[in-house]
Amino acid sequence: MSQPLASPPTSAPRPPQAAPVSGWLRRLSITQKLLLAGIGFGLPLAATSLYLGGSFYDQYRLSQTQARVASSYGYLQQMQFKLRAARADLIAERVISPANMASLQENATGFQASLAPLADPELDDSAGKIVSSVAALKTSSYEAAVERVNELAYGTLDQLFLQLAERGQLSQTRSAQGRALAQLSTQTFPQELPKFGSQIAAISVMLAEIDAAGGKRTPAQTPLIEMRLGLAAEALGTVKARTSAYQASLSKPDAEYGQALDRAFKTAEKALATLRADVLEPQTVVERPDLISRLSREYLPLQYVAFGATVDAMTDVFTREQARARRSLITLLALLALITALLTLLLLTVSRAITLPLGRLTAASQKLAQGDFTVRLPVTTADELGVLSNTFNLAAEQLHHNAERDAQERLEAQRLQHNIGEFLDVTMTIADGDLTRRGKVTEDVLGNVVDSINLMTDELAGTLKQVQHASESVTGGSRQVLGTTEQIQQGAQLTAEQAQRVAEQVEQITRAIRTMAHSAQTSAETARQALLASQQGQQAVQETLGGMQNIRTEVQGVSRRVRSLGERSLEIQEIVDTISQIARRTNLLALNASVEAAGAGEAGGRFGAVADEIRQLATTSAQATTRIASLIKSVQLEVQDVIIGAEEGTREVEQGYRIAGSAGERLREIGQLTEHSAQLAESIAASTQQQVHGVEQVSSAVQQIASVAQQAEGAVQQGRNAAEQLEALAGQLNAALRRFRLPA
Repeated sequence: MSQPLASPPTSAPRPPQAAPVSGWLRRLSITQKLLLAGIGFGLPLAATSLYLGGSFYDQYRLSQTQARVASSYGYLQQMQFKLRAARADLIAERVISPANMASLQENATGFQASLAPLADPELDDSAGKIVSSVAALKTSSYEAAVERVNELAYGTLDQLFLQLAERGQLSQTRSAQGRALAQLSTQTFPQELPKFGSQIAAISVMLAEIDAAGGKRTPAQTPLIEMRLGLAAEALGTVKARTSAYQASLSKPDAEYGQALDRAFKTAEKALATLRADVLEPQTVVERPDLISRLSREYLPLQYVAFGATVDAMTDVFTREQARARRSLITLLALLALITALLTLLLLTVSRAITLPLGRLTAASQKLAQGDFTVRLPVTTADELGVLSNTFNLAAEQLHHNAERDAQERLEAQRLQHNIGEFLDVTMTIADGDLTRRGKVTEDVLGNVVDSINLMTDELAGTLKQVQHASESVTGGSRQVLGTTEQIQQGAQLTAEQAQRVAEQVEQITRAIRTMAHSAQTSAETARQALLASQQGQQAVQETLGGMQNIRTEVQGVSRRVRSLGERSLEIQEIVDTISQIARRTNLLALNASVEAAGAGEAGGRFGAVADEIRQLATTSAQATTRIASLIKSVQLEVQDVIIGAEEGTREVEQGYRIAGSAGERLREIGQLTEHSAQLAESIAASTQQQVHGVEQVSSAVQQIASVAQQAEGAVQQGRNAAEQLEALAGQLNAALRRFRLPA
C-alpha cells in the first residue's frame, strides 16, 4: 500500500515581474498626463486667443492710425483755406497779408508735427517741403509767389489729401459714417472747393480784360464766362449732393453741421447769382474792381467753416472708433485672462480629485500585495474612482475569505491524498486483470469517483463475460459463413459465364439488324433522290412550257407586226403613185412654162432656165418613184413569206407546248410514286432503327447482369475474406480474455 502524498508548503505569493514599459506616454504619471492633456486642450485656446487678440490689436492700431491721420486733416484744410486767401491777396494786393502768412506757417508747422507719430518718411518729406515752400513765400516776388501758391494749393495739397487717406486706410473703417466723412474730407471738399475757386479766379482775370477794354464784353467772352459759372455751379452742386446724402444717411442729423453747410452753400450760390447778374447779363459791366474780392471774402470763409466741420466730425468718428477698439481689446484681454484662470483652477481641481484617490488606491494596493487583507479604502466619490475603490474593498474582502477557505481546503486535501493513495492501490490491481477487487467509498469528493469506478468494474466484468460468450458464437458462425460463401461464389461464376454467352449472341443480332437498317436507310435516301429528280424534272417542264408560251406569244407578235408592215408597204405604194402623178404633172407644167418663156423672148430667158430645172427635177423624181415602187413590191413579197413562216412556227410551238405538257403530267405521276416509295423506305428504316435500339437495350441488360454477377462474385469473395478475418479476430479475443480474472 502506498504512502499518502505530503502537502506542499505554503508561502506568500511573489509579485509578478513588471513587464518593461515602452512608450514615453506610458512612463508618465497621472499628474503629468493630466498636465499634458491640459496643455493639449489649452494650445487651441491659446492659439484662438492669440488670433483674436492679434485681430483686436490690429483693429486698435488701425483705428489709432486713422484717428491720428484724421487729426492731421484739420491742418491740411486750414492750409488750403489760407493758400486760397493768399492767392486772393496776391490778385487784389499783389502781396500776401501778414496774418495769412503767419497762419500758413503755423498750420504747416502743426501739420508736420502731427505726422511724427506715423513715422512715414514719405509723408515727413512732403510736410518738410510744404514748410520750406511756405517760408519761401515771404521773400518771393509776385510771380514766384503766385506760382508757389498755385503749386501748393493745386499740386502738393491735392496729393497729400489722397496720400494721407491711403496711409491711414480711412476707407477701411467699419463705420459707414466714417467712410462717408472720409470721402467728403479727403476727396469732395479738397477737390471741388478749389475747382469752384479756380473758376471764379478765371472770371476775375476775364473781368480785368473787360476793364482794359472799357467795360465792353466781346462776343467770345460771354460764352466763356457762362461756361466758368456753370463749372463753378457744378462743383458746388457736387459738394451739396454728397453732403446731403451724408446727412440723409444719419439716423439723427447734426443740426449745427447742417446750418454750417447751408450758410456756405447760400453764400456761394449768392456769389454766382451776383456774377451772373452784374457781369454776364448787362452789355456794359460797371462797378467791377473789387467785386470778386468782396464776393470771395463772403463765401470763402463759410466754405472752409463747413469743410472744417466735416473734418472735425471725421476726427470725432475715428476718435470714437479708437476708443471702441481700445475697450474691445481690453475687454478681450480681461476675458481671456479670466478664462485662463478658470481653466487653470478647474485643471488643478480635477487633477487633485483624480490624483488623491489614486494615491490612496496605490498605497492600499501595495499593502494588499504584501498580504494585508484587512486594508480598506474610504469611498468618497460616485465617479469611476469611487466605483474602483468600492471594487477594491470587495476584492480585499474576497481575498480575506479566500485565505480562510484555503486553510480549510489544505486540511481536506491532506485527507483526500490519503484516500487517493489507497484507491490507487486498488486501481493498480484492477489494471493487472483482477476484476474481483473493489475500492473503499468515502464521504469526500473521491467517494463518488470510487463508487463510480466500482460500478464500472462490475459492468466491465459482466461485459467481458458476454464478450467471451459472443466470441465463441462468432467463431462458429464464421465457419458456417465460409461454407455458404463458397456455394454462392460458384453460382455467381456460372451466372457470369451464361450472361457473357448471351451478350455475344445479342451482339451478333445487333450487327445484323444494323446492316438491315443501313440498307433501309440507303433505299430511303435513293427514293428521296429520285423524288428530288422528278420534282426538278417537273420544274424544268414547267419552265419549258413557260418558255414555249413566251415563244408562241412572240411569234404571234412578230406575225402581227409583219402583217402591219405589209399594210404600211401598201400605203407607201399609194404615196409613191401619188408622187409619180405629181412628177408627171410637174414635168408637164415645166414644159408649158418653157414654151411660154420662149415666147416671151429675152425677158423670159431666166424663167425658162428655171422651168428646165423644174422639168429635170420632175423627171428625176419620176425615176426615183419607179425604183421605190419596185423595192416596195419586193418587200411585200418577202413580208408575205415571213407571215407564212411565222404562222408555221406558231403551229410548231403549239404542238411542242402540248407535248411538253403531257411530259410534265407523266413526271408528276412519277414523282408521286417516288414520294410514296421514299415514305415506305423511311418507315422501314425507322422500324429497323427501333429494333436496333431494343436489341441494344437487351444487350445492355445482359451486360448489366454479367456485371452484377461479377460484382456478386467479388462481394462473396470479400465476405469469405471477412469471415476468415472474423474467425481469426474471435480467436485473438478469446486469447485476450483469458488474462482477466472474472467473478464467478
